[in-house]
Amino acid sequence: MDLQAYIKSGIIEDYCLGVLGAEDSKKVAQLALDFPEIKQEVDSFTEALGQYAADTALFSASNAKHKIFSTITNLRTEETANAQQLPLLNKYSEHINWLKIVKPMLPEKLHKPTLVRSLRNDDSVSQLLIWTTVDFPEEIHNNEQECFIILEGRCRCQIGDQIIEMGPGDFLEVPMHKHHDVQILEPVLALVQRIKAA
Repeated sequence: MDLQAYIKSGIIEDYCLGVLGAEDSKKVAQLALDFPEIKQEVDSFTEALGQYAADTALFSASNAKHKIFSTITNLRTEETANAQQLPLLNKYSEHINWLKIVKPMLPEKLHKPTLVRSLRNDDSVSQLLIWTTVDFPEEIHNNEQECFIILEGRCRCQIGDQIIEMGPGDFLEVPMHKHHDVQILEPVLALVQRIKAA
């Protein structure tokens, strides 16, 4: 038997995933007993599946429930928030709610190319209000998860090879370790949030 060809056929992965029929599963199990190479492949793939589950946080029902309730609570806070009690920004955030919070902090007109105001800055989260007519050059974040929402204006963002046009209400989460830049198409008022990676 050509063990390497058998290993490369994908049948071991199918066996570990539980998608083989009973007869084929029984055959793989027997081969794993007879050949250490087959057993090692079964063990390696099973371990990799476990690691993948841990890395991607395949969550339990209770964890899913917690995440849902946290998001709902955060959105309720956003509706009633003020500058002293700011919620976290997320993909469900309403830019209208944030405009109500930040508008009183802004001058009537932008007198410089860029105005930056820190709204929140603690050990884990920073939130910046940015009003700008100037492009933001390419940057990369290796220890912070960055996201932002456009409150007013339009811009074009490039993340790696992907180009995204954004306007009021659009939200973007920037993957860590990815080069990104922002080109301003119309003066932009945006809320930028950075969460430090654990």
